[in-house]
Amino acid sequence: MSNFETLRQKIEAHEARVVVVGLGYVGLPLAVALAHDGYGGFSVTGLDVCEKRVRLVEAGLWPLDPREPVLPGMLKKAVKKGNLSATSDYEVCRDADVIVICVPTPIDEHKDPDYSALWAAITGISQYAKSALVIIESTLAPHTTEDIAQMLWPGVKLAHCPERVMPGCLLHNLRYMPRVIGGYTKEAAELAALFYLQVIATSELHLTDCLTAEIVKTFENAYRDVQIALANELALICQDLNADVWEVRELVNTCPGRDVLKPGPGVGGPCLTKDTWLLASSLGEPAELLMTARAINDGMPSQVVDLTIEALREAKVTLSGATVTILGVAYREGTSDVRESPAIKIMSRLDRAGCEVRFYDPHCDGYDGDIAQALTDSDAAIIVTPHQEFSNLNWRNLGGVMRHRVLVDTRGMVKEAPGGFIFRGLGRV
Repeated sequence: MSNFETLRQKIEAHEARVVVVGLGYVGLPLAVALAHDGYGGFSVTGLDVCEKRVRLVEAGLWPLDPREPVLPGMLKKAVKKGNLSATSDYEVCRDADVIVICVPTPIDEHKDPDYSALWAAITGISQYAKSALVIIESTLAPHTTEDIAQMLWPGVKLAHCPERVMPGCLLHNLRYMPRVIGGYTKEAAELAALFYLQVIATSELHLTDCLTAEIVKTFENAYRDVQIALANELALICQDLNADVWEVRELVNTCPGRDVLKPGPGVGGPCLTKDTWLLASSLGEPAELLMTARAINDGMPSQVVDLTIEALREAKVTLSGATVTILGVAYREGTSDVRESPAIKIMSRLDRAGCEVRFYDPHCDGYDGDIAQALTDSDAAIIVTPHQEFSNLNWRNLGGVMRHRVLVDTRGMVKEAPGGFIFRGLGRV
């Protein structure tokens, strides 16, 4: 029986031994779903270089965002049943039938791909895996899968199925989001598709080659980045012309085929901030539109600081020595994910200018104390993350504890300027 047929039968019978390399926001939900009886029911081992994370998973404890729905309970059940374990030893790949790589692929200070975690994973796997199906879910610059193929044994079947998950809805996206599967060979693509059909609820799997899958993933995030940049550019235009970006946006979107996104203080998260650069790294000439979008979005935290300086100046408060409270640390509403958050970038700029900076975020441990306490004796408040909790705040009462009543809204959360406040809204001056 051929290696292809053996793997096919093991996957269909849910008897394949699975190793998931990287137990972060991508790998851990996948490992849990694959091991859970209600979904994959496979024997799964999670592999991670972080010993603390390995110990927590082994104990059945969720090591990431504690507010992620459903998954912590599923992890506990899978570990208790014996379907899920964790290790930091690549030797577990020796007996694996399917290996899924979910390690970070960030960019370095020069905006070039930082594949240190990826190459470490490939090197570790290549020492042991001789005939497995290897699937890479990590986001890759075009032609990277081809380079990886040269490092693996000829009997290893290689595919690239880029992830499409998002904090706050990890399991839902894993189960229901359409997937693009790029096979280094046709057999690899077919095996990978069969594997994912065992755990996802949608049958919308699109098979292609590795290069196409790489371009699809990097460009779908670059596309979103450009959309956000266009909305942010509109906000800056409205600011210059003394118009209201929120009214303009609403009216533009009454035209069929128009869907202007909401502007904001910049782009956060581990994907949109770097995937354009991964795509650009493979090009001979710069992608000018994509680079312009990156520059606009990277510049938005500075725009917010400029608005704050202007408002403080009106209140006769100098930036150096001012106390500023930032409302919202997470990059996305309803989550505690602070990776690449615009709030951190705004804080850094204010801190360098000599401000005392405070944070309040009801979703983030360590920042989720009392909002009134966070605002006490503050000279200004800046709404950065559009958490639902910020939509109906009683600014009359909150203003009573502030030293100066200055409010900057970057997300359109405040419909009208509160009485007694010096107010600035991004795109609304």
